[in-house]
Amino acid sequence: MPFQLYNFLLKKGLERRPAQERFFQIVSHTIEKGGISIIQAPTGTGKTYGYLIPILEKGQKAIISTGTKLLQEQLRRDIETLKVYHSYLTGEELDYLVLKGKSNYLCLDRFYQLQSDKRPSQIEDMLKGEWDGDWEFAHVDAELWKEICVEDDYCTPHYRGICKYREECYYWSRLKRRERKARIIIVNHALLALKEFENPEDRLLVIDEAHELDKYVTSSLTDGVSTYTLRVEIMERIAQFLPEAKADVEEFFERHFSKMFNEDTQQIPLKDLSPYLRDFEELIIRPINLYYKRIKEKLISEIKNYLISKLWISLRLRDYLQRSSLLNWEEYFQLNVSFDEPTEEEERVIKKLKTYELLEKKIQRLKDFYKVMKSPPADMGFSVSRRWSSRLKAFNYRLEKFPVFPAGYFDLSGYKGVIITSATVDPEDLYQTMGIVGEFYDLPHTFPYHRVEFVVYNANPKEKEEWEQCLKLAYKRLRTLHDRVLVLLTNKEQLGLFKDEEGVAIQGEDRLSLLVEALRKGQIKALIGLESLWFGIDVKGEKGILMAKLPFDSPEDPLIYHRIRYLKEIGEEPFEYQKMKALIKFRQGLGRMMRSSQDFGTIILCDRRIFKFKEFRQAVEGLGMKIKYIRHV
Repeated sequence: MPFQLYNFLLKKGLERRPAQERFFQIVSHTIEKGGISIIQAPTGTGKTYGYLIPILEKGQKAIISTGTKLLQEQLRRDIETLKVYHSYLTGEELDYLVLKGKSNYLCLDRFYQLQSDKRPSQIEDMLKGEWDGDWEFAHVDAELWKEICVEDDYCTPHYRGICKYREECYYWSRLKRRERKARIIIVNHALLALKEFENPEDRLLVIDEAHELDKYVTSSLTDGVSTYTLRVEIMERIAQFLPEAKADVEEFFERHFSKMFNEDTQQIPLKDLSPYLRDFEELIIRPINLYYKRIKEKLISEIKNYLISKLWISLRLRDYLQRSSLLNWEEYFQLNVSFDEPTEEEERVIKKLKTYELLEKKIQRLKDFYKVMKSPPADMGFSVSRRWSSRLKAFNYRLEKFPVFPAGYFDLSGYKGVIITSATVDPEDLYQTMGIVGEFYDLPHTFPYHRVEFVVYNANPKEKEEWEQCLKLAYKRLRTLHDRVLVLLTNKEQLGLFKDEEGVAIQGEDRLSLLVEALRKGQIKALIGLESLWFGIDVKGEKGILMAKLPFDSPEDPLIYHRIRYLKEIGEEPFEYQKMKALIKFRQGLGRMMRSSQDFGTIILCDRRIFKFKEFRQAVEGLGMKIKYIRHV
């Protein structure tokens, strides 16, 4: 293997892995020849180094996308390690950037518009230091952050041109400068679906953790209308122009959706939105549109009167007015312009215009949603969700629309080459959900799974009472066998079975990264959770893993509901899709056991249906594990 960095790492004790060396070859070939390479690289391959080492050795610019912000930070640690060795060997410094979506960064202009007593003190303190504006390190309430983060509707190109904080802006100035310099840019899948990169033809695109690509892309393409949007982002802005304006936007949501929810329900699929169309128009669209027309007329009158009273206005005010399209074109020629900075009075006019412009954009989004309600595309799904809002002091209902399958919404053309990889990437899944086709490589697993005991208990999840009892007994057995236990559940209702257990942490009690670290250090004995625990959790050493059941997604999940509906409509068998997705998740769960060649432990599955679906049994036996079946628990 000709890689200088790799040979150096081997001398430092890195284990030689034939599968990883094959990974190097595939990445090198893709860099040279282009195209799309899909690599299934089982746990133990070392896929992160598998693509990073060729990228570094060949001096290749790259964009690396992974599933979540947590995984972005894990990737940062690997790059930091290789960066040190690469610099030692070559004398070159590696510029890289961990990049998140705009809404993760503070907007200074919006922040300083808050009244001083409403500005979070921790942000005031962080502004004095080396903070990069990232919300993850600010610990600010999500609803407050929404009012002070970078937002496309607010940070329009022409407003950025006159913003007094444009040179200090965390996103549009500081981050953009770093992005242009960075050789490697680390993003997440949701951002990858939305962002346009400069000169992508010079960069290799690596999509890591690709087994969930369609889920994150669909999430990034989801749009909606909520009580919060209507009350805070639209009606509160309308009231700035028309203090007497009122609209009972909550009535629409309460009338139609409140009885659908109970304490355990947060999101419900909707077949279509036609039953709600008439009330949506009468209670929301019409009153808001009437207010908007009155505001526009009133603002035009105020602006004309202001301009008549002034001999001169600044060039920036004139340009801002011109872009707002409030006045007729000829009227701009009558303005006397100076090159001075805007006066305080002009700043107030600009802020008022800004509020109007932002309101206009929010109302246009509302109208766009209304158009989809009236004429929904066949490949569009709908849902309603409800969560408590501290700002509203009531439930925030949200109607959402999303593409059932994001194929056609996601473009991989234009890159120098594309690497798509995961321990469980499935080319059939990529094609069906994303429309992606490429050269598929299936690398062999290398870890000694024969050291793992795989136990199936004689339980059927459909026989709820007996199955729950089995789950509790399996948990107690694993706690007697191992000091660390991961419990992989499939719905929130199951969490209640473990609420009285000692020494456990339940997903959601704190940041997942902190809970995983507590399990690694032995500060807790068991970590219990849902979706995120099946994917990407790395706990090395001896452990027990409890799988509640085969992880078929609930048909009541809005995305799954609409995919089943859509597949039926086009004459395909939905269960084959459901089984494919469950198998991917099951294989990910198996991968939580072996994180290094020294690992071992016990996996218990409380679901005898594994013998009904041969694909799941083959996934276990294909790794070298023998299945032990316990008939009487």
